[in-house]
Amino acid sequence: MTRLLHMADLHFGDESQPLVDSLREYCQADPPDAVIATGDFTQAGRRAEFDKARGFFESLNVPVVGAPGNHDVPVYALDHRFMTPWQRFHRLVGPVVSPRLKTDAFHVETLRTARRAQWRLDWSLGRVAHRDVKALVDRFDPQDGAIRIAACHHPLITPEESGRGRTRRGPETATELARHCSLVLTGHLHRTFAVPIEHDGSNCWFVGASTAFSGRTRIEPAGFNEIVLEADTIRLVHYEADQAGRFHPALEQVLPRTR
Repeated sequence: MTRLLHMADLHFGDESQPLVDSLREYCQADPPDAVIATGDFTQAGRRAEFDKARGFFESLNVPVVGAPGNHDVPVYALDHRFMTPWQRFHRLVGPVVSPRLKTDAFHVETLRTARRAQWRLDWSLGRVAHRDVKALVDRFDPQDGAIRIAACHHPLITPEESGRGRTRRGPETATELARHCSLVLTGHLHRTFAVPIEHDGSNCWFVGASTAFSGRTRIEPAGFNEIVLEADTIRLVHYEADQAGRFHPALEQVLPRTR
């Protein structure tokens, strides 16, 4: 059995400290095999915000895999945004957040969907590059028996039509990843969901997470996902925050898998 914690949209710089402390205590009391963080580590891509994120991940003492989100591009330092958009992310949290992790039980690869700018008004939305998808898929070895997981910030598909889920090349990327993966983990919407795509008799589950620490909630409280990989199923337990800033199990789903 493998146990993972999936968190997204931490938004350090606009975080609730009681929620940060609660999740740290939960992780330290019963360490997972890994943490998968799907973007928006910071509120505005400031150095101090990245320092907070790094300190949090260092305190967990477990492997952390993650990809940046649209809030991790510097918002106010426009020279950095356009010339070196990912420099702060890689320099300040890169030492503790890896783009991939491979064990005998599972193999996680990340995909960057955030962009410094786009040919549309809302730069916060996601966009996928074909070459990045090909590179991700090529790193998987279908013969090694590990459960294959992809992680990115922006949702590739959503339970229903969502304006904030309009990721360029999202649906076609979802179809491609469904041929290779059992799980695709995302963030951005501040919402928990699990949607399957079937390919050749196997399910690939696309799972979203709510914001972990931010007060910028939308339709559900702050929370995170616990994912347990079992022989034929994926057990997804969603934790929600209460008014006192503590996390509690709110919903459990058993997702069938055959790959």
